[in-house]
Amino acid sequence: MAGAVALVAGLSTPCWAGGLSLPDCPVAAFGEASASQHAAMLSDGCNYESSRLKLETPRAKPVDSGPSLVKAEYSALSSMRFSSLVGSLKFDWAGLRGSDTNGGLRTERTALSVGGLVRLVESLSLQTNFGLEHTAGPRTRTTVSSVWQPTKSGVLFAEWAGTETGTEARRIGGRWWLVPRTFAIDLGARYLPAGPGWVDQRVGLSLNLGL
Repeated sequence: MAGAVALVAGLSTPCWAGGLSLPDCPVAAFGEASASQHAAMLSDGCNYESSRLKLETPRAKPVDSGPSLVKAEYSALSSMRFSSLVGSLKFDWAGLRGSDTNGGLRTERTALSVGGLVRLVESLSLQTNFGLEHTAGPRTRTTVSSVWQPTKSGVLFAEWAGTETGTEARRIGGRWWLVPRTFAIDLGARYLPAGPGWVDQRVGLSLNLGL
């Protein structure tokens, strides 16, 4: 973003023993998990605690001489395993300090969720997430995902997201590794029943140089 300074800090342990990187696990309470994040959950790599802090200081207006806003986001994940079940607790907070505010950050959003992952068979799992989100007002949110990894090179998922008023969105997606852990093809689409239908239909390439 032009005219913005962003700081992203991961407060979890950066590496496993032996120097291997931590898997890309979904930390946000109701964020849209990617195919790689679903695969990380299925591979038993997300049984740990993690937190993430993001700060942005963009200009409120293009004519501003420097940063005039402060945006902050904090997410925390705590998970534990019970045999074939993985339970998780997630917390999100987002705040904003505007250019006309002399005080501290104003809370824009908070969310708390409890989730679970059940492995149905070796390559198939069911993931659920339920909790409360507060923005303009409180509302309950739920997500249910089915994740299938037919081979080590590919993963497919289908997800339903809703609130107390009904279905919010349906998502499908997948990732296929052409070069393991380095080069992959990503597919995805989202369906909005209260809007234009299928949106965000995409095919992309992912390159991880491991720098």
